[in-house]
Amino acid sequence: MFRILIGVIILAIVIYAGILIYQQYLIRRLKGIDQKREGLSIDKLGDSVDQVRAMSLTGKTLEEVEQLTTDFSDLKEHRLPRLKQQVNDAINSAKQYRVLTAQQEAKKAAASLEVAEQAIKQVQDHVAELKKIDAQHKQAVKTLESRYQSLRKTLLAKNFMYGDAIDGLETQLGKLEDDNDHFREVTSKGDHEEAAKLLGQLQVDTDHLDEMLKAIPPLVTNLETEFPTQIKELTQGESELTQEGYQFPIADLKDQIAALPAEISKSKEMLAKLDVDAVKQADTALSTKIDHFYDLMQKEIVAKTKVTKNLDYLSKFISHAQNQNSVLMKELERLSHNYTLDHQEVETTREFTEQLRNIETAYQKDVENIHSNEAVYTDVEARQTRQIHDLTQIEKQQQEINDSVAGLAKEEEQANQNLQQFEFKLHSIRREVENLNLPGVAKSYLDYYQVVSDEIDKLTDDMNQVQINMEDITKQLIMIQSDLDILTEKTNDLIDSAQLAEQLIQYANRYRMTHEEVATASQEAQRLFDEEYDYPKSLETIATVLDEVEPGSYKRLEDRYYKSKQPVTDEDAGEVSEK
Repeated sequence: MFRILIGVIILAIVIYAGILIYQQYLIRRLKGIDQKREGLSIDKLGDSVDQVRAMSLTGKTLEEVEQLTTDFSDLKEHRLPRLKQQVNDAINSAKQYRVLTAQQEAKKAAASLEVAEQAIKQVQDHVAELKKIDAQHKQAVKTLESRYQSLRKTLLAKNFMYGDAIDGLETQLGKLEDDNDHFREVTSKGDHEEAAKLLGQLQVDTDHLDEMLKAIPPLVTNLETEFPTQIKELTQGESELTQEGYQFPIADLKDQIAALPAEISKSKEMLAKLDVDAVKQADTALSTKIDHFYDLMQKEIVAKTKVTKNLDYLSKFISHAQNQNSVLMKELERLSHNYTLDHQEVETTREFTEQLRNIETAYQKDVENIHSNEAVYTDVEARQTRQIHDLTQIEKQQQEINDSVAGLAKEEEQANQNLQQFEFKLHSIRREVENLNLPGVAKSYLDYYQVVSDEIDKLTDDMNQVQINMEDITKQLIMIQSDLDILTEKTNDLIDSAQLAEQLIQYANRYRMTHEEVATASQEAQRLFDEEYDYPKSLETIATVLDEVEPGSYKRLEDRYYKSKQPVTDEDAGEVSEK
């Protein structure tokens, strides 16, 4: 029982100690909140509010200041005293060991402190914003006043530079002065919200007037001085050039130049209405048109010099091309009796005749127009350029045609020489095979020989025609040469196979009595030789069995055969004589 009592006492002491510790924690926390309350710069903020209230404010701005004063008064007279009372009540509750109540009151005090801090910051921000706007508007008054005086000075001192726009600009300047006065009045009364609305438009109007004062003088210079001077020059130039016999691509050039002053008058009317953008567009268009007229006249002057220089050159060029075409046509007509011209040479040359006739007709027309002062020299120059190009191309093609037919006779002569060589070669091949006294030749060889013989006969027939086609002849020559090369190779293979087969069959006789397989192979090889004329197979049959009986014998006999076929040199002949 005593132990339980001791435990209860100890527990009570621990609880009491905990309450004391938490009590002290709450008191320290509440004192911290109170210190922050006391540290709020409420007096300094009051001075700022008083400064704003001292401004001469009206309108919406005055309403904002009155609200600001109300907010500050509520903060000073109610929020902060109430916060102080909350802190005191909470401390008293804590000292009386009502820790739960003190805890709740401490939370409320902390929340109230946060609200008070936010309210102070809002008031501070609002005060700073009002001071900033007030300063900006006062500075704007000075700036706009300065700009207005500068614009006014410029307009008064240089009114001669603005031509028909001067009345409108002075009206704009007067309106700007009225607007500046109104803005200054609103600003001085402190109605900054209304002043802000006026400021934006006033700055736009000032900028616009400033831009017009800069943009108009160059336009006035063009309308009053540059354009009239240029129009006078164009009028005089057109008149003088027309008297000298010039014509222009624009038929009504004189009327178009005469219409330019009306465009200047229209631009002046738009300038008087201060429609500067429209005047700028018209200025660009008129400047472009004037430049175009200058350029047009200059081109005609330059073109005349070139045209005059080209007249004699073109006359000779046309005559030369016509003469060349006449000579070429006569040559083609002569060659067409003996040769087939299958590349449209004659037709193309006839087309050249027609082209040259058209070029000459256009040339003569231009000459007539020049002499009668009806020529537009830029048009004539363009035609001359095309004519020179066309004549150059015609002569180039004439030369190509002439070169293509110039060698026909020489090609025919060369073709006859080649034909004779083919006939001789074919005859030599036949004699060479006949000299072997073979029992016969294979049908495949005879067929190929006949193909080559027929090709040579056809070429002979085509060459003997009255009118020959050299292009086709050339193709036949190429084909016959190729086929003759193949026939020569086949003939060499036939001769080598036949002679080697004969030699190996004879050589095999030494083994016929002692080797039955040699006798059998010799008999088969002889049959293939005599009856089927298959000399390569005959050679293969006997060579295979000989190499089995006497290894290397075929290679040795083959080398001896090909060596004997080689032509004998003087050195070889000397060696033979010594032996």
